[in-house]
Amino acid sequence: MLHMIIRFSRAALYRHSRLAVPALCLAAAGCPAAAQLTTDSDATPTVNSRVPGIEITRLAALPKAPPSASTRQDCGPLDAPKSDGGKIADASGWGVTGEARLGAYDVVSFAGKFEAATSGSCEISAGNVALFQGRQLVALIYAPGHSKQSIGSVRSSEDKLRILDGDIIPMPVGDLRLASNGAIEVDPLAAADPICNGRDIAPNLYGKSIREARRTLLEQGWKPVKSSSSDPLSKSLHESGIAEAGGCAGTGFAFCGYAYRKGNMELDVTTFGDSDAPTVAHYAAACERSQWHLSN
Repeated sequence: MLHMIIRFSRAALYRHSRLAVPALCLAAAGCPAAAQLTTDSDATPTVNSRVPGIEITRLAALPKAPPSASTRQDCGPLDAPKSDGGKIADASGWGVTGEARLGAYDVVSFAGKFEAATSGSCEISAGNVALFQGRQLVALIYAPGHSKQSIGSVRSSEDKLRILDGDIIPMPVGDLRLASNGAIEVDPLAAADPICNGRDIAPNLYGKSIREARRTLLEQGWKPVKSSSSDPLSKSLHESGIAEAGGCAGTGFAFCGYAYRKGNMELDVTTFGDSDAPTVAHYAAACERSQWHLSN
């Protein structure tokens, strides 16, 4: 899959976000307004977005990609799509950035512009997320023209799919879920998410400083795993009281890793930035001791 390193600056989001539905319209001459893109079918499901700047609409056919989609090779080769929906998006000229399954739907993220950035990262714009049933397009998620949001890809997260923005260090912008009545919904990120099949929860740490994140984790019973890393940034963080900082990169985005444990679970956190309070870009749970990272 497209190599996308975690985002360095949210400011890039505002500089480079593109307009997904206008991109579709650029590709199809005479494309109607966004509200007219919905199908006239009375068939379910209903669709709804509660995330400001992200919309979802019923849509029956995928237009051709804009000419800017030819930049999809600028950030390295993409994996060949496996789902029927992914193959349709690819055949229409879009760059497929992710595929996942949600209930009866194949969910495909795709974009119309790619821009290589520093340290092997990639900025994605004109991004969308489509839901297919087989070869039939059902709904499209997009950022409208006035939005400061962007869409880059999707990834699985317990009982939902997480929508990531298109910045060079991608951050989640919302969660795609199926409601109990079958409705397709885009929801804001929750304050906490279940982990390890519901055995516990992990607080939403995205965009927080490591100091704020670790304080929240300690309050919830997670114990830091002391690191013996001796790189300059790790040592600096150790001296400031963050003994679990380890393996910090001395170049690029200055990624650092941290581990916290509770029972048989480990939460691995990644930050970026070389300040004394780096920003959390990602975290993931290891649910068995055999999956723990060794203390470094």
